[in-house]
Amino acid sequence: MKYSFRLTLKVKLLLGFGLLGILLFFAYRTVSQAQDANTVTASENSDLLFPSMIYTEKLKDLIETSQYLTTKWTLKAEPKDSKLLSEIESCHGEMYDSLKSQIVKFVDKDLWNDKNKEIYFKLTSTVDTLFALQDDIVDNLNTVEKINDKSNYSFRRYSLVDGEEAACYKRAYNTALRLANSFQKESAGKLETMFEGFDKSEKVLTWGIIIFFICMLAIYLLLNHNLRKLNYFKEKIKEMSEGILPDIEVKGNDEIAEMTQTLRTLVSNLDETSHFAIKIGEGNFSTEFKPRSKHDVLANSLLVMRDNLIKAENEAEERKVENSQRNWASQGLAEFNEVLRNAGDDMQVLSNRVIERLVRYLDANMGGIYIVDDSDPEDIHLELTAFYAYDRLKYAKQRIEIGENLVGQCFRENETVYMTDIPKGYVHISSGLGEADPTCLVIVPLKVNAETFGIVELASFQIIEKYQVEFIEKIGETIASTIASVKINMNTAKLLEESHQKSERLAQQESEVHKNIETLKSKIENLEELNKRESVKYQKLHDDFENQAETNASVIQKLNDKNEQLKDEIVMNQYILNNSAGYYELDAQGFFMNMNARFLNVIVMQASELESHDVRSFMVKEESVKNFDEALKKLADGLIYSALTKYSFNGKIVYLNETYTPIRDEYNVLTKICVISKNITMEIENVRELKRQIADLKNENELLTNKVTALTTN
Repeated sequence: MKYSFRLTLKVKLLLGFGLLGILLFFAYRTVSQAQDANTVTASENSDLLFPSMIYTEKLKDLIETSQYLTTKWTLKAEPKDSKLLSEIESCHGEMYDSLKSQIVKFVDKDLWNDKNKEIYFKLTSTVDTLFALQDDIVDNLNTVEKINDKSNYSFRRYSLVDGEEAACYKRAYNTALRLANSFQKESAGKLETMFEGFDKSEKVLTWGIIIFFICMLAIYLLLNHNLRKLNYFKEKIKEMSEGILPDIEVKGNDEIAEMTQTLRTLVSNLDETSHFAIKIGEGNFSTEFKPRSKHDVLANSLLVMRDNLIKAENEAEERKVENSQRNWASQGLAEFNEVLRNAGDDMQVLSNRVIERLVRYLDANMGGIYIVDDSDPEDIHLELTAFYAYDRLKYAKQRIEIGENLVGQCFRENETVYMTDIPKGYVHISSGLGEADPTCLVIVPLKVNAETFGIVELASFQIIEKYQVEFIEKIGETIASTIASVKINMNTAKLLEESHQKSERLAQQESEVHKNIETLKSKIENLEELNKRESVKYQKLHDDFENQAETNASVIQKLNDKNEQLKDEIVMNQYILNNSAGYYELDAQGFFMNMNARFLNVIVMQASELESHDVRSFMVKEESVKNFDEALKKLADGLIYSALTKYSFNGKIVYLNETYTPIRDEYNVLTKICVISKNITMEIENVRELKRQIADLKNENELLTNKVTALTTN
């Protein structure tokens, strides 16, 4: 048998999209390999290089901290400062050993290159020497005798500033800095390799897109010769879209020819369907018509339309009934709104008018309205305020507890109760002709915004329809709003009366105050008379005042000497501050992120106690908090901010002179704030004490001078 190959649309599409699939596969493989390489590089950077850089940075900070503490020990010259000695021992012991144990993991696992290992071993040797020299300085200045030994003190201080210890500190610091920079450069190199991988992936994707469009062009050229056949098919469909049923000629034996044959069959079916539609339009609903299949949408739709037309006449009557019900409800809402507007602020009158109108409008036989009594929060209950039956108002007090019978249960569940099978004996409707049980019972909560203000209960011999129940629920919201307004007005009147009574009591108290003022004036006059009698004693005190003036002059001289001593201490403290600035970082909202050892030593807190805490929570003055909030706006604009701030860290008051520097990203968005702080607590306290003493002395001299002048005048 001779095989006849046809280049069908299916074969053409398979060839075109097969080529595209192969292209996408190779592009995926190339990009995936580059991504795997970048993943390995990123893992090495995060697991090795970045931790190594962090630990070496911490070792560098430890060297700085140790130098600062040793300098502070030497300049402070107080051998009994056990806290400072403990900090130095912690730097040389526990903290240093902890850092070495972290770093040695990378060295023992042979994760560092030989150059970094060599720098590290050189660094540890230098640090050990530095700490030994610092320990020697501390040990040789740990007693008052050694401190007072000028030659010993000068030698240790020279070693600390320009001698062997200072040189060793510079070597250790520079070596630690070089090791940290080495890891930083290696990390930057890894990042550069990752970016090269990204560039490679971008090139592969670019060439893939170019080849993709070439393949799409080839597919277009392969399918172009079939467009002429499709144009014929399109024209026939266009005629059908305009309502024309054309004559269709079938040519060829490919898929398009099969589609054309199917279209011709469709035209025939539409012709039969149109004749059936004409019969339906003429009102001939008995015409026979069968769909081509159970999936014939148009034929089935026409059959459904025929059935719907038959139903339309029946539904017309139902719509009339619904319109009548809506008109009834609208008229009722209008009438009840008028009743509620004219009810006034009397709850009894409001209840009577509402229940009377509601029973009459619904043609019910009995009704009652219950209002929530919440005047006592410990005893909330429902109170029957109005009851109506057979055109007569019946006044009767009745208390319903929450959850008691159907009314109390309706209040608790806040849902409508509708019953046509009423329990025997629940309620009776009586008249002059006798008594009978109602057929229908409706209990509706009067609620607005999910809060219930009362309950309406209606009973009738006739069935209350669903639309009437919905009307009661809708009008219940308006009734509840009116009840709430009446309660508010009643409470307001009560409060106004109480306010008037309080005003009268205040007026009475004011009269008593005026009487007390007159009594005080009389006592003041007596005191003035006593003051005149004491003036004769001033002459005797004159000599005593002159002696006191000489004593005060001596005290002033002593205070001036103390002032000079404080100036020397301020100069020394300034030297310490210039070499021991604290540093910490805040995020864009003002929460602690990182801080160095100097800052933690000043505030005597651990880093874990500050992280993720708002710096404003430690500020003592509200003015400092407001200034900081305003400074955040300036920092967001890239401006530097400086301030002297009073803090309280775990009850310790600290004054810090701080400089805030903003760090922004490439979009000029504030990411964090770097803060350099100097502790000036001691200087401020010393200056305040000196000012206080001078002020006290001036006040005392001024008082003495005034008394001497007064005595001289007398």
